[in-house]
Amino acid sequence: MEVQKFISIAPWTMIFQLINLLILMVAFKKFLFKPVMAILEKRRAEIEGHYEEAEKAENDAKTMKADYEEKMAGAREEADRVIRTATESANAMSQSIVSDAREQAGQIKRRAESEIEMERRKAFDEVKGELSGIALDIAQQVIEREVKEKDHEAFINEFIENVGEAS
Repeated sequence: MEVQKFISIAPWTMIFQLINLLILMVAFKKFLFKPVMAILEKRRAEIEGHYEEAEKAENDAKTMKADYEEKMAGAREEADRVIRTATESANAMSQSIVSDAREQAGQIKRRAESEIEMERRKAFDEVKGELSGIALDIAQQVIEREVKEKDHEAFINEFIENVGEAS
């Protein structure tokens, strides 16, 4: 019986196996590793692009937030300025109205005082005229009569009564 060799080294088998291994490595490199590496590189570039976009969006959001806060501060300042202006205008207007009212009240008071003075003078002149007329009447009656003491008292009493009726 012939004993087979379990382990043997055959040079042509080894050369074919090495050539087969090299062909497989070249094929894997060309058809498998390059496309897979290209896909991985594309995926990496895409992920980096997403990160860059996210950072850009974050920076834009921060810029927009800063602009918004600046505009809000400006709007607050503008609102405060408008309120201050309106308050100052209202105060000035109220002071103007009060001063105009005081001036008008003063004019009305002066006019009333002058009218009162005129009426007082008019009344005084009227009373003066009546009293002079009464005095003339008494003097005329006194001249027409003889003046006696009793008559004199009667004329005075009559004069006093007429003065009371005249006023």
